[in-house]
Amino acid sequence: MLNTNSETFSVGILGLGLIGGSLAKRLAKENCTVYAYNRHSQMYNQAKELGIICVDSVKELALKKPNVLFLCNSLSSMPIVLSQLEHNIDKSITTLSDVGSVKSLVRQQVKEANLADCYVGAHPMAGSEFSGWEASCNELLDSALWALTVDSCTQLWRVANVLHVITNVCKNRAIVINDSVHDKSAALISHMPHVVATALANVLCNNLNRNIAIQLAAGSWRDMTRVSLTDPQRTRAMVSEDRDNVSILLRSLIAQLDKAASMLEDSSENSDDAEREFFDEAKAWREYKYAMRLSKSKNISKKHLEHGCECDSCECDSCECDSCECDSCECDSSSSWRENLLNSAKKGEEIIGISNNKDFFDGKFYAANKLSVDSKYSYEFLVRKNANMLKFMR
Repeated sequence: MLNTNSETFSVGILGLGLIGGSLAKRLAKENCTVYAYNRHSQMYNQAKELGIICVDSVKELALKKPNVLFLCNSLSSMPIVLSQLEHNIDKSITTLSDVGSVKSLVRQQVKEANLADCYVGAHPMAGSEFSGWEASCNELLDSALWALTVDSCTQLWRVANVLHVITNVCKNRAIVINDSVHDKSAALISHMPHVVATALANVLCNNLNRNIAIQLAAGSWRDMTRVSLTDPQRTRAMVSEDRDNVSILLRSLIAQLDKAASMLEDSSENSDDAEREFFDEAKAWREYKYAMRLSKSKNISKKHLEHGCECDSCECDSCECDSCECDSCECDSSSSWRENLLNSAKKGEEIIGISNNKDFFDGKFYAANKLSVDSKYSYEFLVRKNANMLKFMR
């Protein structure tokens, strides 16, 4: 059952690094009860000052029976952590989640620990090239989109609890997909770019003109190589965990680069057409990004604020901007909630709120996607549709 009572709802954080620390700080700022454990306790005094309740072991964290327990530890330490949780977690209360950038491998590890029935994968699309508690901050998750992953064993009430933390408490957005789609997508927009940024930095370091080039470097170089500043061992671990998907994409990128090199080496009259075709190929992507920037530049109208709507890119009863469209979808108990949520993500919709109480959301300006799974649970998903994304996908 979804618990939206802030006085009884609690969250556990295992690992107070960049993401775990940022999540703990954000939840504490929202007056959510937060229990935390970290292998090294040097940050405990600072955490306690923020209202975070620190414990001394994985077992003690599990015995606090948080509604959601986020695993924010490294993937390499996951088997040990899961073995400590296996016999101490109360599955009737606690939903297990994580914040890692690879999902298929984590689900396999969770299954091996006999915890698959209480697991919902999660990945906040936020981060930086820095690491550790010192680099964490609640602002890191501002406007973050989370990817939640489910399989045939996932229970809706567990998804609802994780969504409650993300949307209602953290004020973030979420989509629900499966592990395979997540890992392939993360490889495309995160893991492969880390390899490419590293390769660019390697080329610079091996170039005879590097000293002059570094002095000339500005925005283009900064934006293309920012993630190459990440701890190389951290990058290596992340990429290797998704190696199959990343290698396929790198081969595709190499083909594009080979095409560009051959095109530039061609001095014939046909080269102009080839160059024009190459640089125009991503026109849809540029138009999409331009439309998104345009929508974000619009001022929030007085009508938005009067009705409590804080978004600047949705179309609802009290919104007059045209960058998003909101729809309502009624799904009866015979429908698959997994299929409905997966299709919602494919349509460019983002979940921005959830409740099983029809009166929980006062404003009627948000359109709701209602999923009624059975006679016991009836959840209202607040969904925002990105019209610009729909145009890009077409």
